[in-house]
Amino acid sequence: MMMNRVGVTYFSPVDVYTSDFHPSVLFIQCLDRVLIMDITKRGPIKLAEIQSPATKEPGFYKWQMAIARGELILVNPPNTI
Repeated sequence: MMMNRVGVTYFSPVDVYTSDFHPSVLFIQCLDRVLIMDITKRGPIKLAEIQSPATKEPGFYKWQMAIARGELILVNPPNTI
C-alpha cells in the first residue's frame, strides 16, 4: 500500500494496535508519531496523525501507547505523558 495516497509522507511502523472499542480502526505506532487509520471496503482512510512530547523525546526507553474507550495515552518513561 502506498501511504502517500492517504496523506502520509514518512511511514516508519513499529507496532500495530487494534481496540475492542474501535473494531475497524488501526492504531499504527511509528518511530515518532501515531497514525490512526480507518479500514474500509474502498481502502484505508487516515483519521489522524498524532505527535506529542512523548513521541518526540529521545531516551533510553521506547515510548508506549495505550488505547482506552475515549482516549489514546502516549507515555515515554519515566516522566512524559
